[in-house]
Amino acid sequence: MSLPLFDVYPSLEGQVSYQALATLPTPVESLEQLALGKGNAWIKRDDLTHHEYGGNKIRKLDFIIADAKQQGKKRIVTFGAIGTNHGVATSMMCQQQGLACTVYLFDQPISKTVQQNLQLMQHYGAELIYCGSLFATVLRYYLNRYRLDKQNYFLFAGGSNIAGTMGFVNAALELKQQIDRGEIPEPDVIVCPVGSSATLAGLTIGCQLAGLNTTVKGIRVAPARLGPFPACTTGTVSTLMKQTQSYLEGVGVTEKAKWKKPVLISDYYGEGYGVATRPGELAQLTMLKQGIKVEQTYTAKAVAAFFDELATNTGDVLYWHTYNSQDMAPIVETVEHKELPEELQAFLAR
Repeated sequence: MSLPLFDVYPSLEGQVSYQALATLPTPVESLEQLALGKGNAWIKRDDLTHHEYGGNKIRKLDFIIADAKQQGKKRIVTFGAIGTNHGVATSMMCQQQGLACTVYLFDQPISKTVQQNLQLMQHYGAELIYCGSLFATVLRYYLNRYRLDKQNYFLFAGGSNIAGTMGFVNAALELKQQIDRGEIPEPDVIVCPVGSSATLAGLTIGCQLAGLNTTVKGIRVAPARLGPFPACTTGTVSTLMKQTQSYLEGVGVTEKAKWKKPVLISDYYGEGYGVATRPGELAQLTMLKQGIKVEQTYTAKAVAAFFDELATNTGDVLYWHTYNSQDMAPIVETVEHKELPEELQAFLAR
């Protein structure tokens, strides 16, 4: 199937770097059996973006990998928590596309998913550099030796740069095509988790370009601030949106109406990044009965917000599922043991 972004804006083909890595479009499905409130429940299955490892990062990497290769880069340098899904997806795609990958890592609560993701990043050949705190990781990301080499492509955590945001502008246009084909009514609300901003930023821009009246509600699952610096706030999402909007305007895409502002909700964050919440745990159990796997760091908190939206909204509410659902156990079982950095081994042994 052709790319919705190029279907709507044919002049962008050749201007916007893109490489078809994801399996698109992802399905939209009714969750009417939930019967949790007044609203009609729907899910967008971005857990199925790739046959090996799915999730929302693959959509971003369609544009990010293409952008890096177009610039002649040989290595992608990024950062995330020790169980980063972004790190897994990026290292997998880099390996498949012949690029080196370096991931700077910070602490998060240890879970089975965290341990599995560390093994997967090793399996996909990533260079893992453990930094301890989030603050120390960000410093090492911005102040490190790789910046001296122009062949390195620096990618913010979560794949949240302009190229990554374009992945979700395209995603919203994909949803509009599914609405036009009658696969789903136009949602009143889309609920998605927000860590590094690109998913919320891209969907908000894309829904407006698609002419949808849908409100995109992002559920904050990452720290609002990193010391004195904003990390996941309405302001950080707005900044990424403005950068992407300026890019779009530069390639000939304009919006007649005033650009919409992002909606970011912090009520479901709980005690910290990766720390489970009771509403999230209940959401996990409920979704598991529907055959949908969610996890404590990102998606469980977003699903808890989705359930609350369904309880009060009488219209159609869409949960945008961003977590990989592919079974990674067969790959993990084949991973040869490799020594992790000593400091990381000590943290995992606590």
